[in-house]
Amino acid sequence: MSYDPLVESVRLIESGFEADPARLSRRRRFAAVAYDVQDDVAATWFVRRGHNTFWQEFHTLTYRDGAWIRLGGSGHNDDEDGLSDRPRAVDLPGLLVSRGGGSTTLGRSSFLPLPSACVYYAQLLVAREVTAVDISGAPRPAPRHGRLLAVWKKRPPVVRALGETGQEIAMLDLAVGRRRR
Repeated sequence: MSYDPLVESVRLIESGFEADPARLSRRRRFAAVAYDVQDDVAATWFVRRGHNTFWQEFHTLTYRDGAWIRLGGSGHNDDEDGLSDRPRAVDLPGLLVSRGGGSTTLGRSSFLPLPSACVYYAQLLVAREVTAVDISGAPRPAPRHGRLLAVWKKRPPVVRALGETGQEIAMLDLAVGRRRR
């Protein structure tokens, strides 16, 4: 069973997660992994089961005229579905890691020959020791699998990993790729 990226992305943006993503099986062929919304742009991340592989798929959207519009998407295959428990910090380069990202143009302006703007996103992974993540001042619990998205149009956000008492235990400035522990 395939999925409709726009329909599932809008469902995820408007409803969020009811629970941790389900494990994939022969019956359950895809699952939502992460999403982020900043003003009128969003990014969603799904994993889809393929033949002897898993597809990590990313979609960018913008909100125009009262509806979400899918701008584009990208993806790659992987040996794992990415839905297992978070790794420990000793198994990662840090408590908070950027694992890549992408961008999509928002379209052309009627006045300018160049694209008017882009929607950017970054894939993030947090370690088991992280309790919550603050992206652009919006804290959220760290998911069981540790995978998150950050989306933006103009300035890449600063991402903070928070410990059990809410204190900052790691920081990643996506504008410069600098990490502080």
